[in-house]
Amino acid sequence: MWEVSWEIILLLVGLAMIIKGGDLFVASSVRIAEFLQVPRIVIGTTLVSLATTSPELVVSVTAGIRGESEMGVGAAVGSCMCNMCLILGLMAVIQSIGVRPVELKIPLVAVFFFSFLLLGLTWDLKLARIAGGALLAMGIGYFIVDFFHHRRMSRPEDLAEARNIESDLIAGNRWLVSRQSTAIVFTIGAVMVAIGSRFLVDSAAGLAGRMGVPTIIIGLTIVAVGTSLPELVTAIKSARHNVSDLGVGNILGANVANLTLIVGGAASFQEVTMDRATQLINFSALLIGLTMVFLMLASHRRIFRFEGGILIAFYVLYLAAVTGSRFLGGASP
Repeated sequence: MWEVSWEIILLLVGLAMIIKGGDLFVASSVRIAEFLQVPRIVIGTTLVSLATTSPELVVSVTAGIRGESEMGVGAAVGSCMCNMCLILGLMAVIQSIGVRPVELKIPLVAVFFFSFLLLGLTWDLKLARIAGGALLAMGIGYFIVDFFHHRRMSRPEDLAEARNIESDLIAGNRWLVSRQSTAIVFTIGAVMVAIGSRFLVDSAAGLAGRMGVPTIIIGLTIVAVGTSLPELVTAIKSARHNVSDLGVGNILGANVANLTLIVGGAASFQEVTMDRATQLINFSALLIGLTMVFLMLASHRRIFRFEGGILIAFYVLYLAAVTGSRFLGGASP
């Protein structure tokens, strides 16, 4: 009993460190990009997407090193669902999301493509190390192309929107005034995420073993929600500034990073296996959620508040299906 209580405390401490460390890491990353004179539109789309997925990246690497790659993959796929349904739904509930579909066409198509690709690569219920390396390489290639695309195609209104997100992300961090202090904050944030991820992976793996729950289920639920909190903070700030396009773009970009860099990174350390029920539930939910978001955006170029509520309800249903699957005989430890 004491072991379980200690692991729960360690898990909560790990989540808290990831939340605060992720906030410091994202804010300092944006500030460093400004010092390096990276275009603001790139800060608001490509860079913020990568920075907010840093907890998932560290968790996946830590899980891979610890021989728990299933947890890293679970956290990545679960984070996609959390980003797309829970976070996007909350954004819409706060304020209806208006978008320019042409701006989101490339990341939306990319998320669909990598979702189908990952489903195909894991159809035999495993993700080989060579397939993980291929996903990792494709993810790096995508973000390099995306970086130069936004740098070339940026417009004055895009720069203004990115400036709003940038100013709010670094607001309240009085240490981010010089290069030296920003570097220190960046290091502190990265160390907190790394240590918090170690606590999270160790405690979650321990709890999974004691409760007889597959580690991939823990990754899909508790770890996924915890590591998605930086995306939630960025999304809420985007909604408050009425710059929903970049908030949605950040979520889609983070999902591409999860499906390529994070999943690929975890599988590169160790071949990942999964059961059929977990595979079908997660990829079916991911594709259904993507289709729902696409239809909402395509119909009115807007996600209304009641549609945000639908996305949140679908996420709750998804969590119930994932956690209930182990009782149907398809997700035995």
